[in-house]
Amino acid sequence: MYPEAVFLSPGNILHNNIATELEVQVTGTKTGHLWEQTDLPLFLLKQKNPPLINLANTAPLIYNNNYITIHDLAFYHHPEWNSKMFSIWYNILMPRLANKARHIFTVSQAMKSEMTRYYHIPPAKISVTYNGISQRMLDVGYSAEVPKEKIILSVGSFNKRKNHHNLVTAFLQSNIKDRYRLVIIGDKNKVFSESGLDENMLVSNNIQICEGFTDTELIEMYQKAEVLVSLSLYEGFGIPLLEGLFYGCNVLCSDIPVYKELYSNYAAFCDPLNVENITAALNSIITKPALRNIDDLVHKFNYADAARTILQTIK
Repeated sequence: MYPEAVFLSPGNILHNNIATELEVQVTGTKTGHLWEQTDLPLFLLKQKNPPLINLANTAPLIYNNNYITIHDLAFYHHPEWNSKMFSIWYNILMPRLANKARHIFTVSQAMKSEMTRYYHIPPAKISVTYNGISQRMLDVGYSAEVPKEKIILSVGSFNKRKNHHNLVTAFLQSNIKDRYRLVIIGDKNKVFSESGLDENMLVSNNIQICEGFTDTELIEMYQKAEVLVSLSLYEGFGIPLLEGLFYGCNVLCSDIPVYKELYSNYAAFCDPLNVENITAALNSIITKPALRNIDDLVHKFNYADAARTILQTIK
């Protein structure tokens, strides 16, 4: 038997329906990192130091029973992509947390290798727990009856790491710019230093920038898109690629190590820093038949297996 899980939160809950479903327990008076570093460990100390599972990088530094998930080390490799205070805080906090944690979970072998190399963490202390398709998307499923449209889709937050500038530049000089629509879906976040998008580049009626998409709207766009493109300069996993493949999109992505590890048999690759190479790849990707033999990929990358690994490790 596994112990009961208790969900803890500060008072500024954003999604009350989810909090109600999970029976979230509100504790403390502070919010954000200050809550995490003060109110949370003080509450846990009063509960006789139970194991704390942290699924989104950070955890209370003064607490000694942390199990943490580190999704990537972008803050270490490229501090210029984030606000100055964010990068300083993460580069102070994360190596200390990683070395102090009881165990670390991460989302790819590439990220595990980085942590052993740059943080000198023993490999036995790190378990790979892959991301997967959300239950909402699995419930909707893929249907070949939904007709594909001339849409090239890119999904990801608006920041320089996603390399939207080179994608737009390559699209505007491609042979398909008049026949296809480039749709970029994402959101801005105050932790990022720049959006990576120059509005002066958006001179074509066939380029659409979308913010604030709901889950339903995103699924509908995946179903309609013919091509999914991710030219990220660095990632820990790349969930949109997996989602695009699930919904029958041709996938074009940057030749970064983690994408090669996870999607080598399913995607076309290009040099994200070479606009001419990206343009050639865009011109050719539309002629390729979409893959549908991805059941093994969906089976390999799923949240149920990740949850089992986390629970078994803590047990």
